[in-house]
Amino acid sequence: MKHEVLIYNRTRKKIPEKFIKTTITKALRFLKLKQPVEMAVLVVEKKEMLRLNKVWRKKNKTPDELSFGLNSRKTVVVAKEQNSMLNLGEIVVNVEKISDKKYLSGILIHALLHLFGYNHLQIEKLEKKLFNHVA
Repeated sequence: MKHEVLIYNRTRKKIPEKFIKTTITKALRFLKLKQPVEMAVLVVEKKEMLRLNKVWRKKNKTPDELSFGLNSRKTVVVAKEQNSMLNLGEIVVNVEKISDKKYLSGILIHALLHLFGYNHLQIEKLEKKLFNHVA
């Protein structure tokens, strides 16, 4: 099954595109999806992360990542049954957080689980298992 992970770099810094795609693909494989997924990863400057967080979450701090999901877990089940391409949404990553690959894996996994509609309590249980599988 071929997943489509689009990566957009809105910075001047070189980013590890292959690493990002591999991490997400391994995580999706671990989650045992039965249909291909399409999603985007956007890498932006710290200033843009702050702006997005103010606009969407009304918080005046710069996060490591933001997730803009198009599905809830209920929709994902329907998509599995239909065996069609599932558009998860978009992960936005702060460019200052991509140099440490171990940390980057963690925030990608965390954001991916948000795209599936998991809350923080559910994510805590799942992300450790996912991280061990992906790392």
